Amino acid sequence: MSEESFATGGCLCGKVQYTLSNEPVRMAQCHCDHCRRSTGTGHISLAFFKKDDFEVTGETSHYTTTADDGAQLTRHFCPECGSRLYGTNSSAPPIVSIAVGCVDDSSWFKPHVIVYNKHKPVWDHMDTSVPTFEEMPPAPK
Repeated sequence: MSEESFATGGCLCGKVQYTLSNEPVRMAQCHCDHCRRSTGTGHISLAFFKKDDFEVTGETSHYTTTADDGAQLTRHFCPECGSRLYGTNSSAPPIVSIAVGCVDDSSWFKPHVIVYNKHKPVWDHMDTSVPTFEEMPPAPK
């Protein structure tokens, strides 16, 4: 990883911290049932980074679920304060998804896509200029 970082972040209590050395490869907002329940709100905002550009300090706990396509999604969180920090997907092993709400300065975040819109609560208003899909669209090529 390079000496300079693109972004830093961490949990509420400060026991888990991370550094991201390069820009994200993709950004999204998801309204699926799992994301809504894991955040306790209407959606999660995620930025996807190459694992090689991600460095974490501190121990996390994790919880794994199965996605619609059969992939194993593992969400990592702080065992002390419960902050949802990052996740991995068995169908995209070189990528880590960062919960943007835990990034120190997320002013760069602009979702490329909104997914699982069919599960979006009526009170969770999204940017109408962002491409929106009722379910998960095919992966970008």
